Amino acid sequence: MPARASMIHTPPAWPRVCAVLAAAVAMMWAALVNGQPFFTPDTQAYVRGPDVAVVKLLGARFASPWARQEPPGAHVASTVLEAGSAPKHSYDDNEVLAGRSIYYGALAYLGQITGGFWLTVFVQGLAVAWLAEIVLRAADQRSLLAYAVAVALLALATPAPFFVADLMPDIWSGVAVGAMALLFALPHRLTRLDLATLAAMTVFAAMAHSSHVLIIAGVLVAGLALWGLGSRLGLAGADPRSALVVGMAALVCAVAGTMLFSAMVKHSVGAAPITPPFLTARVVADGPGRLYVREHCHDHPFAVCAFADRLAGVDTDGFLWDENPKTGVFAVASPAQRQALATEQARFALASTLAHPWLQAQASAKNVALQLVQTDLDDFDYKPNVLASLRADLPPEHRARLETSLAARRGWPIGPLWAEQAVVIWLSLGVIAWSLLGRGGSPELSRFALLAMSGVLANTLACGVLSDLYGRYQARCIWVLPLAATMMAAQAFERRRRSQTFTGRTSSPVIPAEA
Repeated sequence: MPARASMIHTPPAWPRVCAVLAAAVAMMWAALVNGQPFFTPDTQAYVRGPDVAVVKLLGARFASPWARQEPPGAHVASTVLEAGSAPKHSYDDNEVLAGRSIYYGALAYLGQITGGFWLTVFVQGLAVAWLAEIVLRAADQRSLLAYAVAVALLALATPAPFFVADLMPDIWSGVAVGAMALLFALPHRLTRLDLATLAAMTVFAAMAHSSHVLIIAGVLVAGLALWGLGSRLGLAGADPRSALVVGMAALVCAVAGTMLFSAMVKHSVGAAPITPPFLTARVVADGPGRLYVREHCHDHPFAVCAFADRLAGVDTDGFLWDENPKTGVFAVASPAQRQALATEQARFALASTLAHPWLQAQASAKNVALQLVQTDLDDFDYKPNVLASLRADLPPEHRARLETSLAARRGWPIGPLWAEQAVVIWLSLGVIAWSLLGRGGSPELSRFALLAMSGVLANTLACGVLSDLYGRYQARCIWVLPLAATMMAAQAFERRRRSQTFTGRTSSPVIPAEA
């Protein structure tokens, strides 16, 4: 591991600890103003996963209110789907859908059993607040004023507090990007506690959602490339071992966690969990999948061929979750068909892409370009269909507060809020570009900014190529760019102040020479 200066081995002062805790509460403001954390149709899936485990281990008397709900909806952790019928939910399920991390579910479940999910929101706010503190301290910005300014910027002018308040793992994508960028850029400025904290954040992020695995892998690749090319670019790289160890540990833990979950499900219900056919849905929506079904199903039959008449104009959500027996695919398929669709998705996606490589390349490039600029907060003002789903899914205690929440009343000024945040993000990109052009940024902070941008781009690629397009996907991690810009601006200001102080102390009046 890299050597560290002795000055950073001192434990954190109590004022900084109190500042981080206060910042964590400040990052919760969106939930407090809303009247409760933000729910999505997927929230129930995350809560019910650990609920299943607790009930299996300890008995039905330990079931939470979510366990006693029997709501409709396809976005659940465990479902029994009979062909032609609506989904039903039970603790005797013999089919479990993968894709909703039981590890993030544990954090959501802890929030449920401690009341109102406020613990979940606080932990997410603490992750952002603590990351910001480590970042600024590593950049040698140790004053509480600098930290207060950075937190105020994150809380009031970025999407971060909305994702802190959201009962989804999205906020952890940005946390993982910031942590990995810092480990690559300034490992020699980190204490052992910092390293442990950043490692824990990264590992949890990787286990919280499969897309985060791709993001962390992307930052790993970018970090190694920057380390190899740093001397040529004037950004001589720091020792990458800390980042490599943490990044690889996160990827290994994510794979091991998935395997453990699969083994637990198989032992419990007698069958491994089914991964929804996201890849098949993507290539079908892009076009090559539909063409392959039309052209090759008579030669190379796949399970998706049985739904050939339903693929015209379908998008990924429709392919996966449409419950109409006449237009749906995965949600209305028989258990055997769903298993086959899940098993074949990689082979079908590859075959479709090889059959029409140029068409798929065009579609993927278009999706990535659209995802890059598609950022918004629309999901935090509940649309009518989302509100109807939440009314059906939430237990009574949460449903009552839902009705009075600002999101349910569509009272958030989403347009002005996002306009303000978009301006801040563009200004942040300007500050980063100004610094990278050699006008005040140190190589260390330039590395951090470049790696933060690589993480945002990795998120864009992962979501644009493999998933449907949502503004939420990009907004969830873009807040790391203002954090990087804050570091650079603070350092530039500090250098300017020191330069002026030094000049003021050493200069002397110039006495004109006599004629």
